[in-house]
Amino acid sequence: MLKGANLTVSGIVLISMAFVSCRSDVDNVTRIMNSSPKYAEKSYINIEKAHNIDVTQIGMLSKESNFDRLVDFDLQNNMYILDPYESKIWVFNEDGKLTRTFGKQGQGPEEFLRPNGIVVKNSNIYVFQGFHETKIVDLEGHYISSYLVQIENRLKVKAIGANFYLFRGKTDRTFTKLELILTVEDGRFSGGKEIFRYIYPPGLSGPNYDFRWHNWLLISGNGEFYFPEDNLRKYSIIKYDKEGRPILVFGRRYNIMEYSKEAENRFISLYEREIRKGDLEFPKSPPVVVNMFQDEKNNIWVISGETYEDNMDPNYENSVDIFSMKGEWMWSFKSKFISRYCLYNNGKIYKVLPVDLDTYSQCIGVYKINYYRD
Repeated sequence: MLKGANLTVSGIVLISMAFVSCRSDVDNVTRIMNSSPKYAEKSYINIEKAHNIDVTQIGMLSKESNFDRLVDFDLQNNMYILDPYESKIWVFNEDGKLTRTFGKQGQGPEEFLRPNGIVVKNSNIYVFQGFHETKIVDLEGHYISSYLVQIENRLKVKAIGANFYLFRGKTDRTFTKLELILTVEDGRFSGGKEIFRYIYPPGLSGPNYDFRWHNWLLISGNGEFYFPEDNLRKYSIIKYDKEGRPILVFGRRYNIMEYSKEAENRFISLYEREIRKGDLEFPKSPPVVVNMFQDEKNNIWVISGETYEDNMDPNYENSVDIFSMKGEWMWSFKSKFISRYCLYNNGKIYKVLPVDLDTYSQCIGVYKINYYRD
């Protein structure tokens, strides 16, 4: 380990040092703690509105927080949206046009019963329904097979190559401790290889304001993944290889900010009963990283701190940082539509827009990313 030596490049300090990861003690992992973005004085990207997708008739979109669990894309960038209330899947092409729907409520081969999540893998759709069943249909909705499997507290599932990456929560009998576990699974989720385990320090009974732990995890298309080192205290993200070995730590200078009064008031209004009973406590500060995604240039986009979902201020702009895959802080900006509830696919960002109170219609806003610089 090098002591007292540092190298500054474009406002970045690189230090090789030891740290304690969520998985094991690790030495000689490069740390990149950025002091300023590379393009602080220059434009780096532009985001333009591509189109809206009318999803008024799809019941799942009454809550933005359901969006990422009920949406996925195929290899042709068609978007599949599961409506859990109607047990139907809606399919939109890349231009946002509805091409077909299939499924209905029931127990038949091409029907769904209490569906609660989908994953598209090659030419198949895996539909999770009830507590223990997975049903497989093709991209037209034709039945292939089904099987029973028990997945404890499923948080995120992503198809990677021939496998699935399964991120789930595990608690103890007292429902106070919380572990977050990532495994690599086969097509039947028959008990995969564990590659990551994180003990959440506050536990399940700790302060929580819609902390979406599955959004703290970013899984790349090649099986590498990213997770914050200490998401309640510092802006530091660990990059892991496909086997779960830490290979890089990066982040930036960050001052922990307390939640706004507006966010606190909203929390109290939502959880008044739980607060009165002593079952829930308002956290002083939001998690540092609230969402991440990786774009077509392999850059890592990080939404940090309080967002307008916390304070419900329509004029509030969320903080967004862009890092290179090597951990260099490229650019930072504010945005009203990039949030902890957005999705990314093939150069576009998808965000559920609020219900129009005049027409009661609802859309997904689709935004295209344009780069000025590489």
